[in-house]
Amino acid sequence: PANDNDNNSKDDGDNDNSDKAQNAALPSLQKAAHNPFHAGPLKATTFVRTTARFDYQPDICKDYKETGFCGFGDTCIYLHDRGDTKSGWQMEQEYEERKRGEEERKGREMERFMNSMMCGEVSSGGGVKKKKSGDDDYFGTNKEDDAKNATDGIPYACHICRGPFQNPVVTTCGHYYCESCMQTRIRESGLTTCPICQKDTHGVLNHAQKLVAKKRRLVGRDGSWEDYLAKK
Repeated sequence: PANDNDNNSKDDGDNDNSDKAQNAALPSLQKAAHNPFHAGPLKATTFVRTTARFDYQPDICKDYKETGFCGFGDTCIYLHDRGDTKSGWQMEQEYEERKRGEEERKGREMERFMNSMMCGEVSSGGGVKKKKSGDDDYFGTNKEDDAKNATDGIPYACHICRGPFQNPVVTTCGHYYCESCMQTRIRESGLTTCPICQKDTHGVLNHAQKLVAKKRRLVGRDGSWEDYLAKK
């Protein structure tokens, strides 16, 4: 019996050695350690938001560039550069130019209003008179007004009927049509979209205040939409 136990122990030792040899010969078959972080994007936390900032100019002192002050002074190892930042006198000069342009615009509007008064748009008794058709200053035939009228995006004719406006309306997307043309289109086709941009207007048609103001500026209060179309 003692010999049998010795033989069994030797067999077990041989088996262990053979298993170790196989494991050493095949390391790729070993099971990898468990990774708690799975592959793929992870869900961001709801209470912590991380941001990333890329510094494309690491040689420039950010404190001095943004605030004009650096705590390290002349001992700072980074470059103190504010070449693309406007100085105080430059900002004041731009402000004065904008203010001067606003004053000039108000002066031109006041002068145009005074010219309209002199041309007889409003009488002394408060009545409305017909203006002179030769008044170029009032009717906006100077180059500045012509350029403004050409770039304001307000049309001279209806997009549907291609004729002069009749009770013009404007959609929520900013396009102008005749009121009857839009109502006929909605009633016959059942479509509430804009004929130009195809945006759904939900049947909302507003008063074309800007168009009426432009027509009044070009042909006067008593001018017709045919006269307005002729100004094109």
